[in-house]
Amino acid sequence: MKKVNQLIVQNYKVMSDSKFEYIDDVLLNVDKDKIEKKKKSPIKPLALLILGAAILWYGANYINTAQSDTLSSVVIMIGLGVAAWGIVAFLVKKERYVYKPTGKVLKKHKVYVAANQSSRLYDILEQNRYDDLQSLTRSGQSNLSLEAYCSEDEQYALLQVMEFIPYNDVPMTPVKVCEGTQAKQVAYFLK
Repeated sequence: MKKVNQLIVQNYKVMSDSKFEYIDDVLLNVDKDKIEKKKKSPIKPLALLILGAAILWYGANYINTAQSDTLSSVVIMIGLGVAAWGIVAFLVKKERYVYKPTGKVLKKHKVYVAANQSSRLYDILEQNRYDDLQSLTRSGQSNLSLEAYCSEDEQYALLQVMEFIPYNDVPMTPVKVCEGTQAKQVAYFLK
């Protein structure tokens, strides 16, 4: 138990000693005029709920249960499924980040890079040579990763190197902003 407590304290110390903030925490502050958080429209989930309720009502009231018990059950199950889909749509991911100049959504990516490539990755980011990202070796399991948000149109990207230090990813670089050609190079690497 004492060893576990020491690990927890050591892990907390490593996280609190990191001089960089997490990309998710500073996303809106890095480039204030270019990124905004938008709420998704509730129209689609609401329409699904109404459609599901209408199908349920039709199945329960207009299909003669005595003549076609199976058909009534199928229609009611379809109505329940559509209504459930509407409820889930209400609950799932109500906000998204958008690149204002183009109105395109920013998608989050995480790429694991071979640990022996860490100095190369840091050099690439420090010197803004994003076309060299292609030369990095990807890894299925590594303590080194590149987290990025990239717009759907590949015109804007935000990057940060993370290292896994037992039990948590810790930011090792500041968040880098890329636009235009550099963003396209980053997007090509993320594919």
